[in-house]
Amino acid sequence: MINRKEMKNKILTWSPPHIEDVNSIMTGDMPGDKVCIDKEHIKKANVLFPLLVERILAFKEGTHNDKIIVAVHGGSGVGKSEIGSLLAHYLKVFGMETYVLSGDNYPHRIPKDNDAHREKIFKEGGREALNAYLGSSQEIDFEGLNKILRQFKEGQAEISLKRMGRTQDALWYDTVDFSNVHVMVVEWTHGHNENLIGVDIPILLNSTPEETLAHRKSRNRDGQTDSPFTTMVLELEQEKLKRQADEQTIILSKSGRLIRYKTFKNIMDKPVAKIGPMLNVYPDSIGGTLKGVLELLNIPLAKDCFESCYILPSIFDTDLDRGFSVIDYKLNTLYGQQEDLERFKAMGIDLKLDFILNHASVLSKEFQDLVKNGRESKYADFFIQWNKFWEGYGQMTSEGYILPDEAYLNQMFFRKPGLPILMVRMPDGEEVPYWNTFYQEVRYDPVDAVDLVQACGIQYATAQLISQRVNQVLKDGQRPMEIDFSGFEIYKKQVLDLIESKRKYLGQMDLNIQSPLVWEFYEKTLKSLKSYGASIVRLDAFAYAPKKPGEKNFLNEPDTWTLLEKVKKLANKYEVKLLPEIHASYVQGTYKKIARQGYMTYDFFLPGLLIDALERQDARVLKTWMDEVIEEDIQTVNMLGCHDGIPLLDLKGLLSQEQIQNIIDIVVERGGYVKDLHGAKNMYYQVNATYYSALGEDDRKMLLARAVQMFAPGKPQVWYLDVLAGVNDYETIKKAGPGGHKEINRTNLSMDEVKAKVKLPIVSRQFELIRLRNTHQAFHRDAKIVVETPTKSTLVIIWTYKEHKAKLVADFSEYSFEVIV
Repeated sequence: MINRKEMKNKILTWSPPHIEDVNSIMTGDMPGDKVCIDKEHIKKANVLFPLLVERILAFKEGTHNDKIIVAVHGGSGVGKSEIGSLLAHYLKVFGMETYVLSGDNYPHRIPKDNDAHREKIFKEGGREALNAYLGSSQEIDFEGLNKILRQFKEGQAEISLKRMGRTQDALWYDTVDFSNVHVMVVEWTHGHNENLIGVDIPILLNSTPEETLAHRKSRNRDGQTDSPFTTMVLELEQEKLKRQADEQTIILSKSGRLIRYKTFKNIMDKPVAKIGPMLNVYPDSIGGTLKGVLELLNIPLAKDCFESCYILPSIFDTDLDRGFSVIDYKLNTLYGQQEDLERFKAMGIDLKLDFILNHASVLSKEFQDLVKNGRESKYADFFIQWNKFWEGYGQMTSEGYILPDEAYLNQMFFRKPGLPILMVRMPDGEEVPYWNTFYQEVRYDPVDAVDLVQACGIQYATAQLISQRVNQVLKDGQRPMEIDFSGFEIYKKQVLDLIESKRKYLGQMDLNIQSPLVWEFYEKTLKSLKSYGASIVRLDAFAYAPKKPGEKNFLNEPDTWTLLEKVKKLANKYEVKLLPEIHASYVQGTYKKIARQGYMTYDFFLPGLLIDALERQDARVLKTWMDEVIEEDIQTVNMLGCHDGIPLLDLKGLLSQEQIQNIIDIVVERGGYVKDLHGAKNMYYQVNATYYSALGEDDRKMLLARAVQMFAPGKPQVWYLDVLAGVNDYETIKKAGPGGHKEINRTNLSMDEVKAKVKLPIVSRQFELIRLRNTHQAFHRDAKIVVETPTKSTLVIIWTYKEHKAKLVADFSEYSFEVIV
C-alpha cells in the first residue's frame, strides 16, 4: 500500500538521488533496445518527478486504487525509454515499486516487417492511408495490451508479457510478478493513443520531427533513420501526438521546461521556419510535367540538395499570366497529379505554393455565376462592384461608371493605364463595372450570317454583308461600337445586342474582402494547399486587397496588416507559414514592417546587390544588408533568379541611382530587357534575363554568386534555369509576343536537355554547394552567423551551430571562393 501522508511529507524535501552508474538502472522490457541515459535525460526526469508524485497521490486519493499506470510518450526516439526508466528508478527509491513496460513489444509485426508493411500501404494508398494505419489497431495489438493494463489494475499477481526482438525468432512471453508493483510506467510513442485504455497519468515529451530524427540516429535504430519515408512517418506521428494531448497531460518542452497545455498548443500550432534550399519551378519546366521535376530531384547529382520545392501556380486550374490568374485551386491534371505531390512528401520535400489573395479569374465558378445570374447571384458581393464602392465619392459618366473625385484619385495606385475597371454585361443587358487591378481581355466571336437570320430576322443576303463588316472590325481588334452600320442602321441595336450577349472575358477580378464568402474561399484554399503538402504559402498581390475610399488601394495601412493577421489565423489552423510577396524600395522599409509582424519576407535585395558587388568588386554594401538581416532577425527567402525579373525598384536606398543604372546598363548590354514600372518610363521595376546571362555567362561569377547565396542568411530559393546554367531565351520571347519579355528566363527543358546540362562543371558544382547548405549541420535556423569584409573585395561568412562550423571566403576581385568546413 502507498502511504499517502508519508509520501506527501517526503516530496516536500525531495532532492534527486545521486546516480553513480546509469547502466545499473533497470530499463524497459523490449529485448535488445538500446537505452542511453545522459545528463539531459536526468535533468528532465528531475523536473518531472515532483509533479508526477503529486499526480500519483491525487489519483490515489480520488480513486482509492494503489495500482496506477503512467504513460511516458512522445515522438519516436525522443528519449521515452531513458526518462521512463529514470522516473521508475526514482519511484522505487521513493518507496513505490515500479515496472517499466515497453509498448514497442506490441505491434502485430516485428519492426522490419512492420516497416515494410508501412511502405506497402503508402505505395498503394498514399500518405492518407499510411496516416490511418500508424498507431491503429491494424498496426498495434491494443486488445492484448489493454488486457495487460486491466489485469494490472485489478491486482492480478502474475501477468504474461510479450517480448519482441528485431527478428522473427526473437518473439516469446514471460510471466512477471506484479504482486508488489504499485506503478506501471508505459514508455511508448502511442502511450496516450485513444485505443489504449487504462492510462491514469499521461506524460508527453514534446519534440519536433527534426529532433526525434537526430535522437534516432544516435540510437541507430532500424537503419535508414534519415530516409525521406522515415521523416514522413515522424511528421505523421507528431500530428497524432499533438491531437492526443489534453489539459490533463503533463507536458515537458524540448528544453526541459514544464509547460501548460495552452502553451503547448501555441508552440505546436506555430509552423517552424525551415531554412534548407528550395527548388523553384513551373510544373512543366522540366520534361513537361511534375514527373520531370521529380526525375531531376532523383538523379544522383541532386540527391539531398533540396528541403523544399516552390511550384508556381500553373499547377492549378489557371488561364492568364502563366498561372497567376487562378480559376480553381484544384490541380491542373495536364501537369501533375496528387500522386506526384505524394512523391515529394515521400522524398522528405515540402512544398511552397501560391495563394492569390487579391483576385480570381473571370472563369472562376464565382464570377461565372455572377455573369449568369446578375444581382440574383449568390456571389453578387464576392467581387467589388465599382459603382457601389464609389457611390457618393464621384460623378457618374456617360459610359456607366463613376469617376472618383480628384482627391480620391490622387490616392490611387494603378497597375495599368486608365481606371481598373472591367465592364460586365448582366443577363438583362445592363453594363456593370467591376474592379479589375490586373490583366483583362474581352473577346468577341465572329458572327455568322445564319446567326443574324435566326436571332434578328434579317434576310440572308443582308446578313452576309453585315457579318462581313462586323467580323472585319472584330478581327482588327476594334470594339463593336466602332462597326459601320451605314445602310443597315435599322439593324444596329439588334446586331450589337447579339454580339455583346456572346461577349467572353479573361482576366483577374478583385475580391471583396468584406464578403463572408470570400473568407470561406480563403479558408478552403488554405486547406487545399496544406493537403497538397504546402509548408509555405506565398501570398501574391496581398497588398492590393484592402480598399477604402480615400485610402490607398496598395499597402493600405493598417488595413493591410489587419487582413494579414486574419489570414495568418487561418494559416496557423492548417500549420503553414505565410510569405507575403511585395516589391517596394528599401527606404520605405516595407520588408521590415512585414518581418516585425512575424512573417517571412522576400530578400529581393540580394540578386541586385550581388551583381553590383561582382561588377564593382566591392562587397561592403552586401555585408551591410546581411548584417541587417541577422541583427533584425528577419526571416527571409533569398534568391538569384526567379520566374519574374531581377528586382531594381527594391534597391533604391541601398544603392545609389548611378549604381542601379550601372546594373541596368550591364544586364541590357548582355541581352537583357528593362521593365519599367507600369509602363512609366524611367520608373525602373526590374530587368529580365537569366541570372547566368546577367553575369555575362561567366562560370566563375555564377559559382561565386551561388556560393554567397548558400551562405547568406535566410532560406535559399533556387531557380531551376539558374542551377542548370540557362541562357537568355529570345525565341520564346518572340513566340510570346508583346509584353513577353519575362519568357527570357522561363525556358521549358526536355529531360534530354537536363541530362546534358548536369554534365557541365558549372552545373555540378552548383549542386555541390546546394547539397552542402542542405546537409551540413552548421546551417541551422538557430546558428550564429558572422559576416566580415577584411578588404572591400573580400566577403567572409561564418555559420556556427554548437560544435559545427562552415565558412565561406569570397574574393570579388578574382571571382573565386573557398569553403571551409
